[in-house]
Amino acid sequence: MMSDWGEDEFTENVEQPSAATGTPCSPGRVFGLDIGGLAGQYVDAAVKASVRKQVNEVATAAVDEALTEELLESLRERAGQAAVAAVTEQVEANDAADEGQDDDGETEPEETLYYGSVDEFVREYLRNVYRRAINGRSRVWAARWWEYDEAVIRLEALWRSWEHLRMDPSTGMSVWWRDHADHHMAVLLDPDGPFSSAADADENKSKKGQSLPYAAPPEGLFPDQRQVYEPKDDVSREEEPEPPAEEWPG
Repeated sequence: MMSDWGEDEFTENVEQPSAATGTPCSPGRVFGLDIGGLAGQYVDAAVKASVRKQVNEVATAAVDEALTEELLESLRERAGQAAVAAVTEQVEANDAADEGQDDDGETEPEETLYYGSVDEFVREYLRNVYRRAINGRSRVWAARWWEYDEAVIRLEALWRSWEHLRMDPSTGMSVWWRDHADHHMAVLLDPDGPFSSAADADENKSKKGQSLPYAAPPEGLFPDQRQVYEPKDDVSREEEPEPPAEEWPG
């Protein structure tokens, strides 16, 4: 039997093409840096910078063309007018501040108080607008309110806050009633409040719709704060000349 070894058809070993054939090489990474990504960032920045430069040149040319000499002159005139107006406003503000000062450079005091003292405030305003029935049990009050330290402090606070908030024509009085009057008056009228030791007498009671009880304090206890007290003259009188020696006694 004849062997067919070596009689097989010879087939030439054709080398297979590499998978990378025709495919561009990736930049890869160098020293941990993504070369491709880094290059893309710089290219993007360079493109944007170039575009900005071109747009800037176009915009500059358009502005130069639009700003005619007439338009520039108009802009200069408006800028000058605005500057003059600003300077005038500053000067007028300084003049107004100077008018509020006297010859010695001290600001003249202004009368800002409507009521001159807490007594006047209680007598003329508070007791007449905050009318409550006082029976000495559920509500208490003292006509001689000025004999109770806590009451004086609270009423003084009511007066001062009223003087301040009355200057606000929009919400000043609303704030005063809500944050000051209703709070302090509730404490003052409470049977356990500052008037808890007040005598259960008719002078400390009022009927429904009547003003709160009131008794005038001693004169001078609450001076009028609206008065402007000028300092006394510090100039001493000239000393009288001594009499001649012959007129001296002895």
